[in-house]
Amino acid sequence: MRPLAKWGALVAIVSIAPLAFVAAIYLHKPPNRLNEAISAIGFHPITPPMLLRAPGSIYHVSANGQDYDMLCEVSPDRLVGVTRSSASTTQVTSELRRAQYALDSKIVHSIQSRTDAQLAESLRLELDDVQVLEISLEELAIIADELFQRESCDREVRRYLENGEYVCQGQRVLKASTRYVAAYDNTAAGSVEHTTDLIRNHFDPTVSVQGGQSVSGANLYFGMRLAPRCLAFRDAKRQPRPPLSLWNRLVNHFPSLEFL
Repeated sequence: MRPLAKWGALVAIVSIAPLAFVAAIYLHKPPNRLNEAISAIGFHPITPPMLLRAPGSIYHVSANGQDYDMLCEVSPDRLVGVTRSSASTTQVTSELRRAQYALDSKIVHSIQSRTDAQLAESLRLELDDVQVLEISLEELAIIADELFQRESCDREVRRYLENGEYVCQGQRVLKASTRYVAAYDNTAAGSVEHTTDLIRNHFDPTVSVQGGQSVSGANLYFGMRLAPRCLAFRDAKRQPRPPLSLWNRLVNHFPSLEFL
């Protein structure tokens, strides 16, 4: 079977819900300031953050752009030398640090000790050691060609494309560690350890003390950005855009809109 990864185009039939229905779905989603901040800088939030979202891998993307399922995974060794730190890292770090994220208020209110409850209420979650890693579109195409040499990958991608599904490749990732910060001076002897124990018992069992701070989730992927165009059969007339917005979904369904 011949590999698929010559970046052709695909006329995908996408089901577009009425505007009012789509708006209702988004309005009823619970707010998440961290995810909102990640979305605002152009990344798809990975919830929960994880290690299995390196760039270069190929994903099935749901029609609404909200869910990703990995179809073909790139070996970490293959990414050495082709993954680079983006020039936008400083700007992304600045944008993310403008917002601090409160912990779950329901859990805070359930804490029996008033002192611990006040401490928990003052805690904020920050992203630290932020990195933006990316692969050039040329390298992505080369990696895709290599992945399609694997019969299992080629077969799975074909199956989804034949069904008119979105199959896209990750290009950028947002990598960071989480840090818990108290809203008041937390430098007194023993206070960091006490804060860490409180977080571990009520919020995050993986938290630990590192460098005098309460830290968790080191070097996890918090967000991903797909390549500008999804994969397609070679003989297709056009490539679909990733369905990350209502406009992109409309353009995929009505190609003439692309020139407006």
